Formats: sequence, C-alpha cells, structure tokens
Amino acid sequence: MRWTLKRGKKLDLFQYTQRKLTFTYTWLIVLFLALFSIIVSVFFIFMAYHEQSNSLRATMSATENGAVVIPDLENSRNNDMYFFYVLNNKSGEVLAHSDAIPEFSDYSLKLIRGWRADGESFRLRWLPEIHKQQGDVILVSENRVLFIGAQPIMTADGIATIYAAKDVTYYWDILRTLLIVFICILVLFIIVAVKFSSSMSKKAMIPIQQSFRHQQQFLADASHELRTPLSIMNTSLDVIEMENGETITPYSKEVVLDMKEEIGRMSRMVQHLLMLARSDVGSAQFEMGSFDIVPKLRQWVLAFEGVAQKKSITVRKMLPDTLTVKGDPERLKQLVYILLDNAIKYTPEGGKVDVGLDPNPRQWRIIVRDSGIGIAKEDQPRIFDRFYRVEKHRSREEGSAGLGLAIAKQIIIAHRASIALESEPGKGSTFSVEFPPYKQA
Repeated sequence: MRWTLKRGKKLDLFQYTQRKLTFTYTWLIVLFLALFSIIVSVFFIFMAYHEQSNSLRATMSATENGAVVIPDLENSRNNDMYFFYVLNNKSGEVLAHSDAIPEFSDYSLKLIRGWRADGESFRLRWLPEIHKQQGDVILVSENRVLFIGAQPIMTADGIATIYAAKDVTYYWDILRTLLIVFICILVLFIIVAVKFSSSMSKKAMIPIQQSFRHQQQFLADASHELRTPLSIMNTSLDVIEMENGETITPYSKEVVLDMKEEIGRMSRMVQHLLMLARSDVGSAQFEMGSFDIVPKLRQWVLAFEGVAQKKSITVRKMLPDTLTVKGDPERLKQLVYILLDNAIKYTPEGGKVDVGLDPNPRQWRIIVRDSGIGIAKEDQPRIFDRFYRVEKHRSREEGSAGLGLAIAKQIIIAHRASIALESEPGKGSTFSVEFPPYKQA
C-alpha cells in the first residue's frame, strides 16, 4: 500500500478548528431557516388544498330536487370556478357542462378525457397560454393552474362523473412569491450566518489558544531547562568512571552504564520535545543553503554501519556522483538519521537496508528501503503522530518514545517537501521523501 504525506504548508490546527466551527454554526442556522421555510410552505399548501377541496366537494355534491345543480359559470361572479362537466363514463358523452370561458372548452375537455375516477379524487393541472382565432379576433387565455375534482354519480344513462375545476393561479403565485422571498432571506442569512459564526468561533477559540500557547511555552521552557541537569548527570557519571575505574565493582559498572544509557535516551527525548515545541510556536531555526548532499549522505550512512553490523544488516548506498540541493544540512541529517534508525531498528538480523538519491529534475528524493517487519495498513496514517508507536511493547524496549517520525514530519514541512510510504507487513517499508527542485539564482 502507498500512503502519502502531501507537500504544503503546516496545518494550523486552530484555523482548521475555527473553520469547522464556522461551518457547523452556519449549517445549523441555515438548516433551521430552511426547515422553517419548508414548514410554512407545507402549511400553506395544506390549508389551500383543504380550502379548495372543500369548495369543489360542495360544488360537485350540490343537488336540487334530486338532480345535480349545474352552476352557470359564464354569467357567475364566482371567478374561481373555471369549468363544470358531467361525462358519461361508458360513452364519454358530455351530459351537462358549464364553462367560465366557453371558447376554450375544447382545451378544458382535454384535461379530463381518459380520467375515470373510482371515487372522489383531486388533481392539479397546468393549462398553458392559449391563442385561438375566432373570426377576426384572436382570443388569448393566460397560463392557469387548475385544481380539478372528480366525483362519480349514478344517472339514468348509467355511471357518470362530475368534473369541476377551480382556478388556483392566485394561490400558486402566492406560493411562488413566498418561495422567492424565502430564497432571498436564505441567501441573506447565509452571509450573515457566516460572519456571525466566524465571530462566534473566534471568541470560542481564544481561551483554547491561550491555554495551548501556555502549554507550548511550558514544554519549550521545561525541555530547555532539562538539558542542563541531564548534561551534568552524564558528566558526573564520566567523572565517577574515571576516578574509580580500577576500584569500581562490575555490578556498579553495569549500573553506571545503564544510567548513562537512560540519560542518553532522556536527552534525545528532551531534544525532540524541544524541537517540536519550537516548531509549534514557529521559533524553530532552519538555515537554508545550497550544498552537495552526496558526500554528506555518505557520511551520515557511515555513522549507522556499526549499528547495522551488530545485527548483520547490509546497508547499501545508491548515490549519484553529485547532487546540489537547497536545505538545512543539520535538519536533513536529522531526517536521514531518523529514517535509518527506524529502518535498522525494525529490520531483523541478516536483513537489508538501502539508501538512495533520485536526482530527478522535477523533484529530488531521498529513499530509505528496508526488508523489515513492515507497517500495517491501519497504522500507516498515524505513524507521524507524536508518541504513536506501532508496536508499543517492542518500541519501549528499543528506547523509542514515538517522536522520531513526528520530528521528520516537521523537517519535511519546513522544506516544503512530501513523503510517501509503501509498506506491507512482513515485506518491509520504503520511505521516499520528495523535495522541490533546486533552482540556481
């Protein structure tokens, strides 16, 4: 599997959190307004449907002396009713009818032809703009939204159906205007919500930022102050060995040696913590310059050959004759040390570790490949987290605090580089650090 830590600027955790909070607050405000708009719209539609369906039901059910009352829509002042038809279900013959605009009765019949209602039912239909030539006059009917009801009845000629329609264009226009207003308000609220949410998130982050800065400062100060007593302790042990070298017992020598190893481990941990603390507060010093990395990389690898020989690990170098790069030599040395240390530490006896340079003109790369235990898929995205250790028990025995790759990540970010990992359990790992190309002035 290939996993990549992308090149780019250092992620500001507070800005990221603030953006997430702003998005969350905005989303909640907009969601509330959207739900309110939907509820109001649905309520309006329900009330309009209830009102118009009751009106149509009363019109279709109206009788006089047992006969259906046919309203005179042409001469009626009721502008809402558009047509009223009674059709024989079997033959489709129009038994009775009344139209608000008789000239457009053909178009009205098209809306109900083929509709055979088993019981009372209602439909919403759109009647487009109609132009009809009648002699020298052109009749024009505007777009209409019709709410049509159907109700079967029994007649002397068999089963028939009453079709009645009401012009609900007015309600449709109100609903459309209401939706437009809601959309405008929603857009306005989004703008206001973003500014309001951003202000709220900034205020919410202030105490957290202050607490975090105090913690970072304490970590940097504590790490800095711990270096002096650790150096004094290490020097004191050297003095004890020099003055009592002949008289000290074997057990005491072993105790002194263990103490020096622990002090060395603590010193490295303090140095790593100081580096991370300075990176967090932006005070880590990187002295960038151009240099030939090939002889330095040979020297860096040579420092690990003794450690590798103890485990019978073969270290192979694949380097070009020369490669001029731009970076901080000391930090790149630290990066290579971290990668080599991990490669040798997690490679079993008799394994291989390869170190290479790829002088690609687009981006040069440092490659460290081992034949070790590999890294599981679920662990790969977290290996650059601070204090994270894949095999906690074994890492503790090896003296690892889980800070090495976190330091490497800071060095990579400072050089605007990226790192790719290819690893499978039992098949080793390959770390490939890609740097931007060196451009001569």
